[in-house]
Amino acid sequence: MENRLKNFRTQRNFSQAALAELLGVSRQTINAIEKGKYDPSLPLAMKIAQLFDCAIETIFLFESDSQSGSKGGSMFDKLTAKASQVIALAQGNFTFDKWTPQAVQVIQLAQKETRSLGHNFVGTEQVLLGLIAKESGIAAKVLKVEGVTLENARIEVEKIIGRGSSFLEIQIPFTPRMKRVFELSLQQADQLGHNYIDTEHLLLGLLLEGEGVAIRVLKVLGIDINNLFQKVLKEITSEKIELPQIKATENQESPNPIDFTSGAISARFCSSLSSWVESSQLGYIVTNTGFRLSNGDIITPHISFYSKEKLKQVPRIYPELSPDLVVEIKSAFDQLNTVQTKISNFLEMGIASAVLINPDNRTVTVSVHKRDKKHEVNLLHDGDKLSLPDLFPDWELEVSQLWVN
Repeated sequence: MENRLKNFRTQRNFSQAALAELLGVSRQTINAIEKGKYDPSLPLAMKIAQLFDCAIETIFLFESDSQSGSKGGSMFDKLTAKASQVIALAQGNFTFDKWTPQAVQVIQLAQKETRSLGHNFVGTEQVLLGLIAKESGIAAKVLKVEGVTLENARIEVEKIIGRGSSFLEIQIPFTPRMKRVFELSLQQADQLGHNYIDTEHLLLGLLLEGEGVAIRVLKVLGIDINNLFQKVLKEITSEKIELPQIKATENQESPNPIDFTSGAISARFCSSLSSWVESSQLGYIVTNTGFRLSNGDIITPHISFYSKEKLKQVPRIYPELSPDLVVEIKSAFDQLNTVQTKISNFLEMGIASAVLINPDNRTVTVSVHKRDKKHEVNLLHDGDKLSLPDLFPDWELEVSQLWVN
């Protein structure tokens, strides 16, 4: 993605390091964005636009459909749709921490319906259309069985609200009723013991609210609201919920359970580093925890470190930023080149440091991301000390202490 971030930064006399500090990211991330080698996540793009007091599209130049060959709207359309949603939800004190990608896409589709009808609000009727249009969701599947189609629902919506003459470019607010639906959706998710909000929870919220254009449309189409509510609940208990796509490592469709030796090494490494990090209050050491890429994929390192300076708020699901450190431990089932490729990919993402622990030959490889995609690599053996001074000043660990004798 092309962008003018460097121009805006230099106009304000910001160094990459200064801008990174203001945004709560690494300097490597800023460098990668400026070179077009990394697309920022939506929250980061919005934060950059807010910092420079301009629209997102003023900084980030998105390819048109004809240039990118993409289907379903340009990157700009997708980002502005998401941006308007974030702003509108923020106005109602809602966050995306619990939202699945499917639920987010429903709101994007609802905003698309709003624009096509020329209105300047998103109400229950547009969200109903978004739920139907998101065919892979549980909500759409239940509605389809009941005979509710996108075509007949659109016809009834237009009959009731007609067509408008204008819409807001970026901020398309939700109606007060729709905000109440979001609250009810969250309540339903909590009552079901779910730590996420998906399409089925949004539909339950619509039905529980009990009024609005969406309910009128469903009744016109011959739907019994209470009966539909029960059918959604039944479908939830009988169908596996679709969660965000977890990206598998190369040549590995379903990972094997970790072997005993690798598990013991992981415990020793985490014990040493966690106690030091926690006592210094530097951040968080987590194991087998994913982070979300800008394309929605979830990448899961074996061990990760997030600095408190970078991760200012602990997310309920996945952080939308990369860790400062990743650690991979080669298991008995891994091919060495596969793990090495994974480490290289992490560094290409701009992650500051990556460690590969190989019990087979009792070595530790420390790779540090440098400028111009160059990596400083240091191979350690028994008798050496593992240290990461850029991240953890004064912390060190004898390599020999990792191994299970």
